[in-house]
Amino acid sequence: GNTRVMALLQSETDGREYKAFKCQQCDLVFAFPIPQWSFEALQGVYGSDYVEIQREHTGEQAKALRDAANRQMDIVEGYVQKGLALNVGAMNGGIKVLEERGWKLHMVEVSEIAAQTARKIWGFDVTVSRIEDYNCPPRTYDLVKLGHVIEHLADPRLAIKKIATMLKPRGVLVIDTDNAYGLRTLIEVSGRRLLGDKLSTSLVRLMTGKNIGKRYGRLGPPVHLYQFSEKNLVKLLTDSGFEVLNILKPAWGDPTWFPLTDRSRFSLAERVFFRVDQFGAKLGLGDVIAVFARKCR
Repeated sequence: GNTRVMALLQSETDGREYKAFKCQQCDLVFAFPIPQWSFEALQGVYGSDYVEIQREHTGEQAKALRDAANRQMDIVEGYVQKGLALNVGAMNGGIKVLEERGWKLHMVEVSEIAAQTARKIWGFDVTVSRIEDYNCPPRTYDLVKLGHVIEHLADPRLAIKKIATMLKPRGVLVIDTDNAYGLRTLIEVSGRRLLGDKLSTSLVRLMTGKNIGKRYGRLGPPVHLYQFSEKNLVKLLTDSGFEVLNILKPAWGDPTWFPLTDRSRFSLAERVFFRVDQFGAKLGLGDVIAVFARKCR
């Protein structure tokens, strides 16, 4: 009774129909039904097509990702001393800078092919597992990083509670993800409500060639299952035993949180929305949200 259907979505990944729901109390946007994939089935979702972008991180883009990781760690190291870190996901070679800065680094990745590629390209030692199933002793890590991961998880609450047990007391968790209340997203979803699904889908396809019938904002099941706001991320973390230390809301293309080195292939509409997002970030409404939190006990 406290949820509202915002859009009907047709996935091109698994062919299923989904609904985009919004919780009227906590603002969480989520897909329904949430797919309950087996580990084996997840290998199909995150197969070779999905990880192709991983292989494209070379040259200028690779440098931008390394620089971004260094900037992130400049902030992190203001909250926690160097120690043992866990990075959830193996799609970003820039995370290698943690080792260069004196951290010991573990990595966990749900996709076997992404793990294989990370080992081959960047020499990472990657454990293939869902974070919910990851096996480690309690109070192991000083830092856990989830870079654009939480929106993929079938049960984010379960995952965050698991991470809380893995962190040492006063250990730090860093999450960055899509912001449900970014200015660009607000304009997109407002236009959709005003024009209706059919007309807005046709207009966007005409202007950009993209199909918004498969997504709502940044929600795109079965891959992106949730879209968070500051309100519900803070609640999730505090309910799981964390103290929120800092919240940032940068734009796509921000050099610290989502560097984009090649915008030459953007359509005119995408260029306009990119500028909108830049402006939104100045107002505290960027389309990325980054949260730093400390385990209370």
